[in-house]
Amino acid sequence: MEFIKQIERLQLINKLIREERTGSPEELALRLGISRRQLYVYVEYLKDMGLDIQFSRRLNSFVFACQKQVRIDWKFEILENTQITNVNGGRNFQSLNFKTYVFYNSICA
Repeated sequence: MEFIKQIERLQLINKLIREERTGSPEELALRLGISRRQLYVYVEYLKDMGLDIQFSRRLNSFVFACQKQVRIDWKFEILENTQITNVNGGRNFQSLNFKTYVFYNSICA
């Protein structure tokens, strides 16, 4: 379930950046159980989504440079066979359905 871990990491990164308490990149990577390089992959992903993320030496934390709101949400739903047929037209008989949503609103000029 690496997919779920990735979503949970993004949620935690987002929360800690909003609260301006990520610590150094090394500390945050250790907290997430990933390498420093992998942390920067996550940060770049968020930047690619339109977020302006910078590291503040004064705060010793990553920060959002502009006021933005981000909500990273995912839904885990177990479907009955009749629901699977309705959703997929009967072509796919998996019993799990994952949906991921990444929302952000920019209020930075």
